[in-house]
Amino acid sequence: MTIRTRLTLRFTGLVTAIVAVSFACIYWFTAYFITSDFNRRLEKKTKPYGTALVMYGHDHKALKKLSLLHADQLPSQKITIYDAQNTPFFTSNDGLRLGIPVREINKIRQQVRRMFRWRYFYVAGVRYDTPTGQYVVLASAENLYGDDFLRTMRWALIIFFFLIIALVAFSGWLYAGDALQPMKRISKQLNAIFPKNRHKRLPLKKENDEIGRLSVTINQLLDRIDESFRLQRMFVANVSHELKNPLTQIQSQLDVSLLSRREPEQYVQTIRSVLDDVGALSALTKALLELSKINEEDADSLLTDKVRMDEIVWDVRDMVREINPRYQVRIQFKNLPEEDFEQLTMAGNASLLRTALKNLTENACKFSPDHTAMVHVSVGDSSVRIDVQNHGEPIPAHDLPYIFEPFYRSQQTAQTSGYGIGLSLVERIVRLHRGKLTVESAPGKPTSFIIEFYHSAPF
Repeated sequence: MTIRTRLTLRFTGLVTAIVAVSFACIYWFTAYFITSDFNRRLEKKTKPYGTALVMYGHDHKALKKLSLLHADQLPSQKITIYDAQNTPFFTSNDGLRLGIPVREINKIRQQVRRMFRWRYFYVAGVRYDTPTGQYVVLASAENLYGDDFLRTMRWALIIFFFLIIALVAFSGWLYAGDALQPMKRISKQLNAIFPKNRHKRLPLKKENDEIGRLSVTINQLLDRIDESFRLQRMFVANVSHELKNPLTQIQSQLDVSLLSRREPEQYVQTIRSVLDDVGALSALTKALLELSKINEEDADSLLTDKVRMDEIVWDVRDMVREINPRYQVRIQFKNLPEEDFEQLTMAGNASLLRTALKNLTENACKFSPDHTAMVHVSVGDSSVRIDVQNHGEPIPAHDLPYIFEPFYRSQQTAQTSGYGIGLSLVERIVRLHRGKLTVESAPGKPTSFIIEFYHSAPF
């Protein structure tokens, strides 16, 4: 079911309920007023006969004369008087037989005054207590004009009801179509944008309404999608390039080895060279696997450890020294808590945090002239800050916006071994822990990679 149909049905259903209740109330109040007025007129018909019974008692002739004196007869009017034994001893309009059962007469005796419907007749009954006995006077008649008016009114309301509902349904269909017209236009424009013209965006109007805000949101989504496509193309191109080089070297060395017979030492040398290239491929594959496993959607399942950052820093120092004995890591703590060491503790993944700090520290040692990295750890009221510094050449300003992209390598780092994945992996790990990673690099100052982990990070 389309939104237009659903809106039309809901709007029509709401108006139908309102109109139905309104018409029912109008009809009920009208019927109540007409019925009550006619019952009052019938009750007045019984009063002269009740007075005559009190004054003259069981006098049939006096009652007959009284019936002849009242000329304002209602349609099919009939007056019936019952004695104490529920026997009718006086009736007017003898040609009309009602057949009212005795139980109705007894109800009138109990209630003193009662109005009810019997077949097509309205009946008003009143009990009169006289010196000669107890009597029940019934006045009955047909309310021809009132019933005819109610019948005509009922049909008119039914016809008007369906006419109004049909008009409301048609108007609701037009209104829903007009309200959804901007959505159709947006859908058409989006179909024209993807996949051919990803650089195009939805036009924005000056009105700050829901459609305008939706267009802004869609444009922002298109920007992110376009950026994702760009990064994906760059990622695939870089991976292909990085995989192509060692594979080409392996193939060329094996082809050369097969051209002619060689000495065993040459074969050993070729095998070692191939193993080096295979090791490079293995390292690249491992780095890519680590990069692919770091997703923010998996934060709940990954960040299950209770980690002390000071212990992580000491572990990283030992790991870097094992990588290269020439690398030196100097650690300095600031503002450490004297008693509450929980301020150094955070929820996270110890293995990932070690990987992130190891990559930063190893890079700091690699690009420092004296192969020394300085790690400063400080504790604040709301966060733990780790600052990894070295005194190497500063990072060029035009490279700073791109250093965390996968496979990005500047001219400064092109001469060193690596694949440009380490900093991208660090950035993802820090973002996974709801932390903040920034870099500061300027001539004459140490290059600093600053990580800030918050105690109350919302996981």
